[in-house]
Amino acid sequence: MKITILGCGNAFSNYNFNQCFLLEENGRRMLIDYGYQAPAALQNAKIDIKSIDDIFISHLHADHIGGLEQMAFLRYDWANRPRNWDENPDKKYAPRLIGNVKLMDDLWNHSLKGGLESMEGFDATLGTYFEPTPIQPNEQWEWQGWKCDLIQQVHVMTGSVIMNTFGLIMKKEGHKTVYFTIDSQHCSPKQVEIFYKKADIIFQDCELSPVQFASGVHANYAQLAGYAEANSSKLSAEIREKMYLSHYQDFYNTKKDFFGEYCDWDKLAEQDGFGGFIKPGDVFEI
Repeated sequence: MKITILGCGNAFSNYNFNQCFLLEENGRRMLIDYGYQAPAALQNAKIDIKSIDDIFISHLHADHIGGLEQMAFLRYDWANRPRNWDENPDKKYAPRLIGNVKLMDDLWNHSLKGGLESMEGFDATLGTYFEPTPIQPNEQWEWQGWKCDLIQQVHVMTGSVIMNTFGLIMKKEGHKTVYFTIDSQHCSPKQVEIFYKKADIIFQDCELSPVQFASGVHANYAQLAGYAEANSSKLSAEIREKMYLSHYQDFYNTKKDFFGEYCDWDKLAEQDGFGGFIKPGDVFEI
């Protein structure tokens, strides 16, 4: 499997917006999330939007789903006007949309429905524009011979509401197991350690935030590195060395920290035993 790092959303960055992954296996392409910057990222990478076969949706923040309406407009078969993808045998216009069943319902009812339902004066459904593939809780699904498990995580937590996000563990006999944490808060290592241990390669989202300065939305570097000031238990060396960090902020480019002080993030990651930082354009062959 070939994994290419693309841009996705830039809520924290003007330049290095990561967290969109393009997976390729046996001529089939799957995107992990399709944020509002993903169309531009595909164009920059010279990838035809019509060549995307599958899209995995991790959660419903705009920087992860903001491009789906454009995808629908560009890919929909306007000439034949099929009312659902079953009416078009070759199904080329409808990429498969994969995600947790509750998340898929919310995606249509609270997001895409408002922009797509009345485009042709009829009551459309999610299946009009995509091939929806809802995944039931604790259900395993398959992509090109890879066994895939959704890992439910916490993304945003307030006093009354928790927004869930779903990481993805992919395993295939004779291949390394890959864990995409995608957007998640940093829980106690004891809670997530079982998933980290299952993987040979971990793509971990990471804010470049030292000590107490963090949004509370994602894991931050100080927590992952186990700094005492971050009130965090230290991940084992075995876990850190197989963990590739996907950053959000421009501190990486400018080699500064939150306080404006010089910081060589690549050197720091090496010192702390991480696999390193990823950036758009990087390619991994699994």
